[in-house]
Amino acid sequence: MSAPDLKCSLCRGTGLVEEEPSPPHPPSYRRCACVLRQDIISNVERGLVGLSKAPTIDASPLLDKHTQNLWVTAGTEFLSHLRHVAVRRPAVWAFRVISDAELVTAWLATVAFSGEVIDPDAYMVSTKYLSIPDLVVPPDLVVLRMGVKVARNEASPEVLAEAINTRTHEGKATWLWDEPAHPLNVGHLFWSSGVGRVLTGWEHITSLAPTTPKTPKKKTDSSKKSPNRGRKTLRRGGS
Repeated sequence: MSAPDLKCSLCRGTGLVEEEPSPPHPPSYRRCACVLRQDIISNVERGLVGLSKAPTIDASPLLDKHTQNLWVTAGTEFLSHLRHVAVRRPAVWAFRVISDAELVTAWLATVAFSGEVIDPDAYMVSTKYLSIPDLVVPPDLVVLRMGVKVARNEASPEVLAEAINTRTHEGKATWLWDEPAHPLNVGHLFWSSGVGRVLTGWEHITSLAPTTPKTPKKKTDSSKKSPNRGRKTLRRGGS
C-alpha cells in the first residue's frame, strides 16, 4: 500500500477507512482514496515503466476489452489507450507489456545449451525466465509488443505462436501490438502462416485516435476595459 496522506481528513493519515459497522462482526476497513490512486499508478508502472506518464485521453475503444484477445496496429498513441484502460482497473490487476525480444530471450533459456540454435542474442539468455510459460502465464493480460527484436532467428514465428497458444490454453487474454510502419505480415521477422492461423478470429483494430496535447483555454483579462466603457454618451434630448 502506498504512503497515506497524513493530512487526509477521511483516514487521518492511516490510509484506511472503517466500513459501516455490522454487529456482531468485527470492524472492517477499506483503502482510503488518498492511497488508492497511488496504488493504481504504481500498478500501471509495474505493467510498463513510464506508462503512467503517457498523455491522457477522454475515451478509448480498448476499454472493457481486457478479457479478450485483441490485435492492435498503432503507433505510440497505443500507450495512451493502454493507460486509459489500466488506470480504470483495480490496483491488484496484473498486466504486463512484453517485447518480442523478451519472448525469444526466454525461449533461448531452454535451448541455449543444446548447441542447436544460433542467435546473435544468445548471450542474453534469461536467468529470470527459464521458459516461455514462466514469462507469459502469470499476468491477467499480456501485451505482446512487436518490432523490438531486430536480430534474425528462424524460430521467431514459432516462439510467438507458442506464447499466444500458451495464454489461450490458460484461458487468459493477449493483446498483440504492432506498428503501421512495420506491420505483422509477410516479411516480418515473426510472421508465418502458422502465426496467421493463430490470429484468425481476433478483432483487429487498425485506427486509434491520435493523442494531441490539450491546449488550455485562453482567459479573458477582465481588467481591460472595452473601448466604450467609461465614456459619457449623449442621450437624446440631453444638453
